[in-house]
Amino acid sequence: MKKCATIIFYSALFLLFSCTDSKKASIDTDNQQEEPHKEKEIKIDTIKIHEKYTFAYVKENAPTLTIDINLPAINLGNDEATARLDSALALGIFNTPHTLRESCDSFIAAQKKDFDWLRDDYYNLKEEGLPPGLMQQYCDITGNAVFGYKGYLNYTMSREEYYGGAHPNTYHNILNFDPKTGYEVAFYDIFKEGCEETLTAMLVEELMRYAQASTIEELREKGYLYFDSDMFISQNFLLDNDSVTFLYNRYEIAPYAMGDIKLTLDYTTLKDIMK
Repeated sequence: MKKCATIIFYSALFLLFSCTDSKKASIDTDNQQEEPHKEKEIKIDTIKIHEKYTFAYVKENAPTLTIDINLPAINLGNDEATARLDSALALGIFNTPHTLRESCDSFIAAQKKDFDWLRDDYYNLKEEGLPPGLMQQYCDITGNAVFGYKGYLNYTMSREEYYGGAHPNTYHNILNFDPKTGYEVAFYDIFKEGCEETLTAMLVEELMRYAQASTIEELREKGYLYFDSDMFISQNFLLDNDSVTFLYNRYEIAPYAMGDIKLTLDYTTLKDIMK
């Protein structure tokens, strides 16, 4: 009888834990289903364009305009969100209210039209015995899309172009998106209002570390914040998983030769001024 009671007790205990584990498994599965967005739902294609353009009816030593575009085109798995993001990319990269693909095509057409205006200059150079190759031009636009903070989609565009002069021009543009809605994630979606003074001070401190300087005066002596310009909060920021990187293009806070400047602050440092 005692043995029978023992068997009944352990059987009941086994059933109790079996039910508890089953319930826990069900909860975990539900949580997975309730995830706001899954990266696997997003499809990324690439718009790849390579164009070489020369003046019509010029066969020898004609200057060339070369355009290369390599941009991710994002499908969020939702037509409305996808269209919203695509329009924002077209506006952010090309400043046009079209789709990203249409904007690429219209950009190339405009570049060719501008290049055609140089035809008279080409003939003048030729008459003066100067090499027409001086008029070679190019534009290279590339993009990259990665997931970061809170599953946001970070879209980085880099553009290098040469239309004459001492050196090419290079700049970057970073756009952050909520993949659930396709809306751009703006500065005040992440940071609290009134945080500007505190954040600027943090960026100055980080710039000092970057430049190995101990004072603003020393920064200026090294070429940073030149012409008495003040530090500002770049709207080109990348929301990584562990930190925010503020990118400053050439000429923004330092001369061209110093290149792009990236200042990174981790979320622990920023926690008091973030939402």
